[in-house]
Amino acid sequence: MAVVPVRPIAERKVAAHFISAGAVSMADAIPYAPARPSRQRAFERLKGLDILKTDGQGKWWLDEELWQGRRSNRRTRAVLALIAVGAAAAAAALR
Repeated sequence: MAVVPVRPIAERKVAAHFISAGAVSMADAIPYAPARPSRQRAFERLKGLDILKTDGQGKWWLDEELWQGRRSNRRTRAVLALIAVGAAAAAAALR
């Protein structure tokens, strides 16, 4: 049974909202009110990681460099996990 990666999907949708609105600098900050609980949690996570930053007046913008770094780190972890599972499966098959 496949598990849907809700957290990364919600984070991508929140980030996509800011990118499509052009809110990638303090000058272009926008207000944001998530419509779904999963996106609210993603918004909070991205704020906590300082990927979403505030202008101090209730508007937010996305730090694209930090966002790309988070995506790259996530991909690296996923590839390493797949390699580990493959190695474990190969070791089990050779017994």
